[in-house]
Amino acid sequence: ERSNLEREWLGSVRDRQHRWDLKLSLSPCVWDALQEVVQNLHPFLEGTVELEAPLVELACLISDPGAPRQNVHVDTGGWKTACAPLLTVFVSLQETAEDMGPTMLFPGTHDDPYLQQWLSVLPGADRTPEQFGAAELATGPAGTALLMNSRLLHCGGENQSGRRRRLFYMTWQKPQNTNHGSTYSLHHSLAGRWRLLDVLRCGKGAAWAPTGGHRERIALEIEAKKKDDPQAMLEFALCLRREKDPGAVEWLRATGRKGHPLACMHLAEMYCLGELGLETNLEAAEELRRFALGIFEHLVDPSEKKPSFQEFLESHASVFKQELLF
Repeated sequence: ERSNLEREWLGSVRDRQHRWDLKLSLSPCVWDALQEVVQNLHPFLEGTVELEAPLVELACLISDPGAPRQNVHVDTGGWKTACAPLLTVFVSLQETAEDMGPTMLFPGTHDDPYLQQWLSVLPGADRTPEQFGAAELATGPAGTALLMNSRLLHCGGENQSGRRRRLFYMTWQKPQNTNHGSTYSLHHSLAGRWRLLDVLRCGKGAAWAPTGGHRERIALEIEAKKKDDPQAMLEFALCLRREKDPGAVEWLRATGRKGHPLACMHLAEMYCLGELGLETNLEAAEELRRFALGIFEHLVDPSEKKPSFQEFLESHASVFKQELLF
């Protein structure tokens, strides 16, 4: 029961020791805070992500004394993707001093193509602030708002104080630009129900009520964003492809990295067609097709002497050398 509650209410924050990512329900105080932020920032939000932008995160980051510095990271990658970045608004819920481990931000890194390529190919690499030059520290009084491009390098600092640091935040997605990389810290009851426009209508009853097929799509999106079920991820990727959302490419690559052969076949077809931001590349398509067939043959081979899956991957190293799944 505890694990179910944690999965329902806690997001996948990095470096979780003394650090939590609490998904929020729309209680009266949360609604008031959400509306206050949107009303004050809506010209900028509308100009960046549009009025139809769906709310994809609503949570509170909590850093207690002793929380370590996070690995420097981005929330979504910016290499080989036609997706627009997400826009996150952080609001400090207390005065934040340097010893509380404020968010460290590295200006300009969201727009560096070579850096974005390195981050994409080596997503789990150790990264320290010293590698990226001087960081801006998000210190300031309670109520200070920070707007961040999801491709910007950043991290939570080490909390060396005796005080809890809390950041209320929301993330907005440009319509039909469903990135794969985000943790999507949003309670399932809010998924697919709120757009920027709805919040601006000034009433909790303004939420869009999904019907029939859209309810099924929301359920699929919730399942896929858990990122532990390759079949759900594949079905969601194909849904995005039908909707002409360039995020389909990212989701198919991620599903292919999990060893799903059909994800590789669909990606091969998209390389043939030059679809959703991919340039036509018949060689890449053929490489992915062979890789997909190899995965399938490996999965159905009953022999005890068949190579391990790691050995199989090594025999298809060209897929990874060409970075077709990254």
